[in-house]
Amino acid sequence: MTKWFNRRWIAFSERDFVAVAVALICTPALADPAPPPNDIFPLAQIRSGLKGKVHTVMQGAEVVPLEVEIYGVLRGFIGPKMDLIIGKLVDEKTKLTGAVHGMSGSPLYIEGKVAGALSYRLTQFEKEGWCGFTPIEGMLETDVYARKSSAERRRLEPQPSRKRIVGAGVGGAAAVSTGADVDFQLLPRDAGGFRPLALPLTVGGVSPKVFDWLRAQFVEHGFDGRLLPVMGGGGEDGKPLDGAFGPGAAVAGVIATGDLHAAATGTLTWRNGNRVLGFGHPFLKCGKIAMPMARAEIVATVSSFAYPHKLSNTRQIVGPIYEDRLTAIAGEIGPVPPMPDVKVRLRGSHGERTFRSRLFQHDELTPRFAATCMAQVLNETLDYSREFTLTLQSVVELSGHQKIRLENLYSGVGGDHFAPANDFVASLAEVFDNRFEMPQIERIQIEIEVADERRIVELGEVFVDREKAKPGETVTLHAMLKPWRGDRRVQTMSFTVPENIRGGELDVLIGDAAAADALDGKSGRSRFERPQSLSQLINVLNQRRRHDALYLRVTRRGDGIVIADQRMPGLPPSAMALYDSSRTVLEATRLEREDVLEQRWPQNAVVRGSRTLKLKVE
Repeated sequence: MTKWFNRRWIAFSERDFVAVAVALICTPALADPAPPPNDIFPLAQIRSGLKGKVHTVMQGAEVVPLEVEIYGVLRGFIGPKMDLIIGKLVDEKTKLTGAVHGMSGSPLYIEGKVAGALSYRLTQFEKEGWCGFTPIEGMLETDVYARKSSAERRRLEPQPSRKRIVGAGVGGAAAVSTGADVDFQLLPRDAGGFRPLALPLTVGGVSPKVFDWLRAQFVEHGFDGRLLPVMGGGGEDGKPLDGAFGPGAAVAGVIATGDLHAAATGTLTWRNGNRVLGFGHPFLKCGKIAMPMARAEIVATVSSFAYPHKLSNTRQIVGPIYEDRLTAIAGEIGPVPPMPDVKVRLRGSHGERTFRSRLFQHDELTPRFAATCMAQVLNETLDYSREFTLTLQSVVELSGHQKIRLENLYSGVGGDHFAPANDFVASLAEVFDNRFEMPQIERIQIEIEVADERRIVELGEVFVDREKAKPGETVTLHAMLKPWRGDRRVQTMSFTVPENIRGGELDVLIGDAAAADALDGKSGRSRFERPQSLSQLINVLNQRRRHDALYLRVTRRGDGIVIADQRMPGLPPSAMALYDSSRTVLEATRLEREDVLEQRWPQNAVVRGSRTLKLKVE
């Protein structure tokens, strides 16, 4: 059978029907004191002096009321014609906490009718429980948008192909959102003012060192402020949470589940049948989304003048969050969005172990949480040692494209353990940041073999047996290699000058992968290739050189161009004149050197350093 969801037909299995049935049985509509969902207290009737109640969970799954005093409305605070209700929590239960991170979406009731959702608080260190509420009318607009016909959605979405769901069930690819536009920080520059409540992002299965690395990634890439990373808290998908799943209940957006678990928790504001609204402000500010939505158990509500927040564990996943808008998130009890598998297998002196997680697919979060799986394995296992050498082989499988293969050797000490994770983030982020299509990850497999030793060789002096050579003659070089520990050794290399080289000068590079990549523009932002499709980008990434070899590169002066991912060296003057003229407009990069030959000499160690020599051809 099929179900219409997010403008696409998605097939789902009998197992999915069972999961949905369990979710519906375990999440009955909330009984009193919650009013019917269409019983609204209008924003126009908000005035100073009104009393209200906020429904939220302070511990466990029990929804409790909190007393609120209403002071008025800030006009146009959230956006044009989008106001904010101002109130103060005066309940004894919030005397020490005020509005805490994790209460986002807690419904406000006035005279038994829903008026809005707790969504803002004064910035740090305020003492009286001041808070702001997103009016329910603005949140219901998100539900109306979510229910628009498919034709209307196509008209409203300028690039529907970049946000899609392509199937459900095992091995399916998850929908991808298009990023987070975060314009505030948890520690704002100004001294006061209302700010949206952050969503506590509980991260389980990581050590303090790996958590700090992940937190630094959040700060660097703009998530700090909307998400508040908190160590601890896991997921128990197979242990359903009893009780009602309605207004005031804790709800979580699941980013990762398995050995690594991460979920951001807020509160449900409104439910009508299987449709739900929550948070009262954006989550990732990415519009259309397909994030797994789960119930959550609140372990404790932590008092703090700086960061009061809820600690939580997630329970059963009950459906998707499919809209992430200015005033709310919208979700639906139903089929669970698919999540790509991440499998990390570690082999070392203590045997073999396998770590598994599943990830929500998102252009910013997926690379970082996939790398977090790798970083945790490398930094906190029985095979961890101060000095290390590891061989990394990773495969990223994409729907409709060739596999991305990231393979390399790493060696070092201490903080160098994070080098593979940083490289993985950079590569996968580049794939998501392409301008051609949104990739759909099917699975990620990472193989790591680790040894308790440092294997690094430094390139020392290089000697060449001649300074001049004729075409057809052999040139021999001797490179001095200095291991981290042990005796120096000499690597002998030789090459034959090609017969077609008639006069001129050759540049001979002996060095590591970084030097070889830099010579022909294959690294970072200086890369010469300008791929014109995702397939071309993957092809370029798969051509990167490994660290565990000494490279011999021979080049000479010669004009050429790079078009897309194809190099055209050694072009005749007529072709270059056409390229340089105003009659041709090409998205290309000019080459000033052409390759004569390249040799690779494996070293079973990370090679560092480079030398360049000149050879005159007679």
